[in-house]
Amino acid sequence: MTSSEHAGRITRNAGVLVALTTVSRVGGLIRETAISHYFGASGLTDVFYMAFTIPNVMRRLVAEGTMTAVVQPAYQAVRSKDGDDAARRFYAAMLGWTLVAVLAMAAIGVLGAPALVAAFASGFLDEPAKFAHCVELTRWLFPVVITMALVGISMAVLNAHDVYAVPALAPIVLNISMIAFTILGALTFPPEHRIMGAVVGVLVGGVAQVAVQVPALARRGLMVRPRLALDPEVKSALVKFVPGLFGLAVYQLNIIVLRQLASYLEEGSVSYYNYADRLMELAIGIFAIAIAQGAFSTMNEQAAGGRVEDLKATWRFSMVLTSLIALPAALGLGAIAIPVTSVLYLHGAFTWQDVQQTAWAALAFAPGLVAMSGTRATAQVFYALGDQRTPVVVSAIVLVSNLLIGVALLRYGVAGLAFTLSLSSFIQTGLLVYLLRRKIGDLQTEKLVRPWFWQVALSAVAVAAAYGIQFLGDWPRGLTVANTAVLGAAVGAAVLLYGAGALALKLEGVEQVAGGVTRRLRRLGPARGQIDR
Repeated sequence: MTSSEHAGRITRNAGVLVALTTVSRVGGLIRETAISHYFGASGLTDVFYMAFTIPNVMRRLVAEGTMTAVVQPAYQAVRSKDGDDAARRFYAAMLGWTLVAVLAMAAIGVLGAPALVAAFASGFLDEPAKFAHCVELTRWLFPVVITMALVGISMAVLNAHDVYAVPALAPIVLNISMIAFTILGALTFPPEHRIMGAVVGVLVGGVAQVAVQVPALARRGLMVRPRLALDPEVKSALVKFVPGLFGLAVYQLNIIVLRQLASYLEEGSVSYYNYADRLMELAIGIFAIAIAQGAFSTMNEQAAGGRVEDLKATWRFSMVLTSLIALPAALGLGAIAIPVTSVLYLHGAFTWQDVQQTAWAALAFAPGLVAMSGTRATAQVFYALGDQRTPVVVSAIVLVSNLLIGVALLRYGVAGLAFTLSLSSFIQTGLLVYLLRRKIGDLQTEKLVRPWFWQVALSAVAVAAAYGIQFLGDWPRGLTVANTAVLGAAVGAAVLLYGAGALALKLEGVEQVAGGVTRRLRRLGPARGQIDR
């Protein structure tokens, strides 16, 4: 393929993921809004979010990280070299060992819940009732790692077949289940057990996530019987799995460290962090994950073929395409954090003080959005090259710096912890890019300067417009028709200005995105015309 064909393929794959990931992130936001409406930001929500941290981190590590980084390229290599039958045998073996690992993990998590809660939230030890409740919820929630692992390995092999839509449906199903059972529990369960509605939603949603993968796997002959074999390819993948888990997932490990520190802050701080983190994920997670996953198959092919210059070009395109969204998202989240938080959360049990605390945390998260988007794109290059060691070394450095910075900024409360993550993300991205250059030579990063300059300039103009419009809102009143209209106008004006400017300047990546939208509209056009006739 030519560079333009690779760019088009990445954009098409990312386009599918963006659409479905957008639905997923919005669903996640609705889920958090439902929880905040009925329970606010309190000691009870602190306990639930801390208990959910362990399996949720596992979901991100397995479903969005290591399975894709390790299993997908190995599966692709076996399939390319030895055919579909060999690839199915490889998948069956990896499935077998994955089940052994997660079943053991679930048992350890349930039996060792007190030790795990102490490791994740030692600040709760000062309040025995709070600690005991967190242990109880952790025991209920931990078995969901089994279904999360199955979803993760299914996603890896389906992505290898260029199937992106079905795996992206899994988190949507989870969100629907959690929203439904959270509302049901809040309205029908006894007051002391109402939070169990959300717990039931997680467990039911986990099973449903696996179920939606089955038809796509069956169509490709991948409904295999798990086996415990140690073929050379399986051994190689298993060896890479542990460093891959740590190296690619440092962001999640940072969250663990920061939530540990948050457990020592005032009541509600864990919840503030979680609600602000949800805003950050909505702003950038949609595009960073989608673009990285869309590019990973191309990177694997280029690395396997020894096409280093093509690999560099794919990395640069991924960085530009991600920053096309990350830069305005970062500036925008910082500029209108109060309006966004007010409209989304200020109702029910959520208070104006809760809005302010959450907004400060979101503002502190904002600078790191750009770095976080670059981290995933750059780490994927190392994994495509079969290099697990380098991300591990960087992860160790960043994890230590994250802890040290977090302790130093703890005096500033939850906003200090959020800013810690931003700083650590810049350190991680900078180290990865530096080491990638040493590994494969000049990355020609000077080619990124022009698109980044115009992205920053356009973002500043667009966000300035949004910031000016937001003064028309009465944000302490929360979710009102007037405030919603003002927020919509602010966001709409910013998107319009930025989009129009990017198209007028023909920024890199915009042509592919616009072309993808046009192709979809053209495909819809004939269908509608046939109906009209």
